[in-house]
Formats: sequence, structure tokens, C-alpha cells
Amino acid sequence: MAIKGLKNLHYAVITKEDSTTTTYSTPKPFGPAMALNVQPSINRSNLRADDGVLFSDSAKGPIAVTVNTAYLEKEVEAEILGKTIHANGIISDNVADDAPYIAIGGQAESARGGSEFFWLYRVKLAPAEENKETKQETPTYQTPNLTGEAIPRIHDGEEKTKLWDQDPDVVDKKIFADWFTTVIDKEYVPEV
Repeated sequence: MAIKGLKNLHYAVITKEDSTTTTYSTPKPFGPAMALNVQPSINRSNLRADDGVLFSDSAKGPIAVTVNTAYLEKEVEAEILGKTIHANGIISDNVADDAPYIAIGGQAESARGGSEFFWLYRVKLAPAEENKETKQETPTYQTPNLTGEAIPRIHDGEEKTKLWDQDPDVVDKKIFADWFTTVIDKEYVPEV
């Protein structure tokens, strides 16, 4: 589906996961969305025999994720990267920082009308690349560029989901009102 734009980027921390379930915190705004790049990796192999390819197979690898926002509030940066905000307000990087697994969701306008809503279910991000340079005659901006990997959930192997709000098969449109209040997945049932 052709999309244009990106907005309403949210994240939710995985608070519990095991072989039967994955539990998320309440989604929170990520920061003003600039770009989200999701690049699946497919590893392919061919078995050659009799001077030709006899069998071909593939396996999915981790999904490379890059998130670019206009800025990150320090509370968001600390929560998604496992950093500490000290009593005096300073946020610091420490060798012991341990980023949690998070879900990342958002909304992109569809070229054929409406919006596509999505969630990546299990992402671990690394600290942002930081670039700082002196001012020039033409202003330029340096923005946080977080990279990481998305891997399948432990309990069901799900990696991501998406839903177009104009899909005629969606009979209960409440799902779109709930999209950023909970991490939506195949088990979604609207609260009554």
C-alpha cells in the first residue's frame, strides 16, 4: 500500500513476557515523528546438484528498525534506552544501561485515502547517533536517529501488525480509537 507521511508515533514497554503471553505498559507518545524505517532481513540458501538449483529455501532474520524524531523528551529517552534521570534532572549514559524491549506503533496516511495503523511488537533500540555542527548560512537540523532490531514475540512469534482504516472487512471501527491506548494485536477485543 502506498503511504505518505507518518504521525502519532507511540511506544509501550514490555513489562512481562513468557511462553504464554506478552504484557505491555500503556502506550505513550514517542516524539514528533520524522521517519520510521523497517527493513526485514531474509536469509536465502540454494542447494545445487546436477549443475543446477535443486532446492531453494529462506529464513527470516531480525528486522532492522530506524526511528527518527524531531526530539526525544528525556523521560522517553530514559525509558526506551534504560538510562537514568538523576535527582538534579540530568540524564546520563552508563555502561550498565539496559534498553527494554518495546512495541512501536504509529499511523501513516494512505495514498488511496484513510490511514494505515501499525505496531511492531518487540523492538530493542540502541542510543541515538548524535551529530552536532556549527551553524551555517543555511540552517540545518541534527535530530535523534535511533537504530535497533525487531524480533518475534516469544509467546506467539508475531512480529508486527497493520490495519487500514478503510478496510471493508473491519466492522468495528472502535479498534482505531483504541490503537494508541493499548498495543493492538490479533487478540484485540473492544472493551464494552
